[in-house]
Amino acid sequence: MTGVASPRPAPGAPGWDPTRVVARALAGDEASPGRRVLKDGRRCTVVWLDDGGPAGDAIVVKHMPLRSPLRRLAARLGGSPASVQRRSAEALLAAGIEVPVPLAVVEHPGRGTRPASTLVTRAVVGGRTLRQSYLELDRTKQRALARALGRFVARLHASGAWVPDLKESNVLVREDERGFAFVLVDLDRVRFPRQGLSARRRLANVVQLDRSIGAYAEARDKLAFLATYRRGLPVRAPALADMARVAEAARRRKDRSVARRRRRAGIKPDDRLPISCIVICGNEAHRIRDCLDSVSWCDEIVVVDSYSTDGTWDIVQQYTSNRARRPWNGHVEQKQFALDRAHHRWVLNVDADECVSPGLRAEIEEILSHDGRGYDGFLVPRVVFYLGRWWWRGGWYPDRRLRLFRRDNAAWGGEDPHEKVLLRGRVGRVREPLWHYTYDDVSDHVRTINRFTTTAAQRAERARPASWPRLVLRPLARFVRFYFLSGGFRLGLPGLFVAISAAVYVHLKYAKSDERARREGSVR
Repeated sequence: MTGVASPRPAPGAPGWDPTRVVARALAGDEASPGRRVLKDGRRCTVVWLDDGGPAGDAIVVKHMPLRSPLRRLAARLGGSPASVQRRSAEALLAAGIEVPVPLAVVEHPGRGTRPASTLVTRAVVGGRTLRQSYLELDRTKQRALARALGRFVARLHASGAWVPDLKESNVLVREDERGFAFVLVDLDRVRFPRQGLSARRRLANVVQLDRSIGAYAEARDKLAFLATYRRGLPVRAPALADMARVAEAARRRKDRSVARRRRRAGIKPDDRLPISCIVICGNEAHRIRDCLDSVSWCDEIVVVDSYSTDGTWDIVQQYTSNRARRPWNGHVEQKQFALDRAHHRWVLNVDADECVSPGLRAEIEEILSHDGRGYDGFLVPRVVFYLGRWWWRGGWYPDRRLRLFRRDNAAWGGEDPHEKVLLRGRVGRVREPLWHYTYDDVSDHVRTINRFTTTAAQRAERARPASWPRLVLRPLARFVRFYFLSGGFRLGLPGLFVAISAAVYVHLKYAKSDERARREGSVR
């Protein structure tokens, strides 16, 4: 390989030849010792060498071919890509922003070959991507990382630098006893606008980080990042609430723009992982069609019917081929049977009297496009429709249940009728709710209370004698929570009725358990 090298001073290594190092990096194969290809694309190839530096240390070689006449013209007028990136790195280092230290620029004039430009830098040893670092930390350190990131981005913007591609994979994180340090590794297209950094460009960088690591971060961590970033700016910044609202709106616009470009390119609109939906049912002909319509976007629907006699099975056959009928043996066994029939890694559990809202569908698909954002399951809120209204108050909301989870990490447990998913791993939350059409009318409500309390008393491992606190104080506590603490009093007579029925449920559960204990001779 021929080339023109422009190295940085390398004290103690007079024999170091960057041209030979670049030739070694580009000529080797993946199996060469000490050599790793970090990126191999049309615009650039990035290679790691363990011992290619002036002192035998690790380096990174970024080779950028000038394939098009436009890129060759730009290199002639404004400087080669490697020389421009070296100047940007030196300016950022002078401003206190940590970047890979440039060692040399090697130009390939293109005599007989395609012209190219290569930048050699010291490798960032011990650094991890921003996303990887965030997911491997506990909650306290995640908050600390968010604040440190806010200070880093504020310092970057205070230096006047514009980084068009400030996404999580271009920022490496190192942790030591002093805290977190960040290294900006992608120097492509870094600019220092003469008129200063505009608010629009600052916001664009915030949105880029929100679209990458923001999909994994808790809301409080996002606010911690924005608050720290805002305090670190040398210019007057908008209020924190305004910044959060504008960043969220801009992120959504960016997501829609990316989705349109993907559709035009013929790429699947979601590019997400497949998902199975499991539903158990029994005599739900008046509800099951709406339920299955709301999950028709899932890649697989598994329905287990307990020999319905009202036409439910006929409706089910119109929606899925993965269906089965078996006698009812409780919620836990029925749902475990359905889970065992699912094939995809991610599973959504929906009851026959529930529907997936459009907002929840969009949120789930966004989660699947990130393979769970680093979580193994998600709690989903439910909002009940009853007596002609949605019950956002009155004790029934948010009623979060673990409904979205990785199949291999989950099994069904709990006691009927209150089964639950036993999950190994991290659990997150979604914002959008399931629509829960739990009762048809007051009579159905009363029948359900009677059926569920009987099931709870019969299927408990052992019958417990009732006591006055269980029969009186616990129902009273439930009434207070529903009617006063959850705002049921604001809903008039319907709110009073629901609070009373919740208290009656608790009272009957313990009363029927006491009745069973007396029948079995546990109480004299």
